[in-house]
Amino acid sequence: MFKWEKWIKNSKECNKSFQDYVDKGDIKPEDEKDNLTVSHLKKVDYNLSFINALLAQKRFYDWIIIGCYYSIYHASLALLSKEGYSSKHHSATLCALIKLYFRKDSLTKEEIELVAQSFLGKEEIMYFVEAKNKRETASYGVSQEFSKRESESLKIKTILFVNKVKEILE
Repeated sequence: MFKWEKWIKNSKECNKSFQDYVDKGDIKPEDEKDNLTVSHLKKVDYNLSFINALLAQKRFYDWIIIGCYYSIYHASLALLSKEGYSSKHHSATLCALIKLYFRKDSLTKEEIELVAQSFLGKEEIMYFVEAKNKRETASYGVSQEFSKRESESLKIKTILFVNKVKEILE
């Protein structure tokens, strides 16, 4: 079981890991939350434009996968900055994302309404990890066998994730 799965199942472990990341400086309190959130969203849009340009060329599918991952990553950083944090470490970002946005316990009506506006489900968390793994393969692997269909599928998942993040931030 990966650490992120434990974080989803056990909020105490997630909170402990989050605090460990804060103590190590991988997650930092951020004062410039509004500007940082907007900057990350601009980077998301830039990466999506890059992905679309590459898809139009029908080549460089490995870079499309990398662009998808970084779109998701910057969208996640936008969520963290909204809550007053920044992160420079991928696992720390995932831990913070789960801690701050993943909800699974019984909630009051008011909390359910809040969750409806800011909920990230397990499927989106799993996609974050899947995209990171594909980005590593595309970045460091030597295979050029990334298909158009796989790239387009990742693009659709990325857009769905980004749209959900933008809804949360509104």
